[in-house]
Amino acid sequence: MNFVHRFLSAWFGFNKQQRNGLLVLCALVFLLFVVRLSISSFIKPEPILLADFSNVNLPESNSNVLVTDSSSDNNTLFVFNPNTVSKEQLVKLGFKEKTANTFINYRNKGAHFNKKEDVKKVYGVTEELYSTIEAYILIEGEKITHKTFSKQEPSSKKQIKVVELNTVDSIGLLPLPGIGPAYAKRILKYRSLLGGFYSTEQLKEVYGFTDSLFQIVKAYVKVDASLVTKIDLNTEDFKKLNAHPYISYEDTKSIFNYRRKNGPITKLEHLRVCIYDEEQLKKIIPYLSF
Repeated sequence: MNFVHRFLSAWFGFNKQQRNGLLVLCALVFLLFVVRLSISSFIKPEPILLADFSNVNLPESNSNVLVTDSSSDNNTLFVFNPNTVSKEQLVKLGFKEKTANTFINYRNKGAHFNKKEDVKKVYGVTEELYSTIEAYILIEGEKITHKTFSKQEPSSKKQIKVVELNTVDSIGLLPLPGIGPAYAKRILKYRSLLGGFYSTEQLKEVYGFTDSLFQIVKAYVKVDASLVTKIDLNTEDFKKLNAHPYISYEDTKSIFNYRRKNGPITKLEHLRVCIYDEEQLKKIIPYLSF
C-alpha cells in the first residue's frame, strides 16, 4: 500500500486523503464489474427465432398433377400420381425432404405404385401422413391431366357407374375419380347436415372440394331432389333449425320471433321478412315446408 501511495504521489502529486479516495473509487468500480459479470453468467439470452422457408416453393406447371385443394397451412394438397410426382411436389404435400428423397429413390429403383396402399411401402411414410394424402392419390395410367378426366373416351366412362348422391354409401363413392375415403366421408357428412342434395353443384360446398375436382366428378354423379328431407318452419325446434348449414343463428332467431309475433309462416313473403338475402333464400327454399 505504501508503494502505491508513493507511486501516486510521485506521478500525480496527490496527498494522502486524495490517494485514499481514489483507491476507494477503484475498489468500487472493480466490485461493480465483478457483480455484473456474475449476473451475466446466470442470464441466458433469448434465442432469435427465424422463419423457416425451406418448404416454400413457387408453383410449378406439371401436366401429371391436378391441383384440387389449397389450404392456408404450410402444406398444399392436390391430386397426384405417385408414379410421376416430383420431389418438390412431395414436399408441398407435406413430406419431409428426407422422405421425399427416399420416395423418389424407391421409384427410381424400379418400384411401381399399382394401388394407393403401395405408397405406405416407402420408408418414412407414416400412418398420419398417409391418412392426410390418401384422398389425393390417384393412379390412373401414365398421365393424369385435367383433359384426361374431362374428356374421357365413352368406353372409359362405362367403367365408372354414375351414382345418385342422396342414396349412395361411402363404398359407392370410392370408384369416382379423385374421391378417396376422406372425401367420401365428407360428402356423406355434409349430405346428412343438409338433409340431402338437390343439385350436384352442392358438392363444391364440401370441405376441400374445389371446382377443378368437381369438373372431374360431375359426369359420374346425379341427384334425385325428391329425396331431400324438408324442415317444417312452423313446428321444428330451434336447435334443429339452426343446425342446417344454410340457416344462421340470426336467421333462426328471426324466424322464431316472427312465429311468436305473427303466427305461422305460410308463404314466401313471410319468410322474406326474416331472411332478406335472395340468394340465400334460393338455397334454403328446397329444404323448407310451410
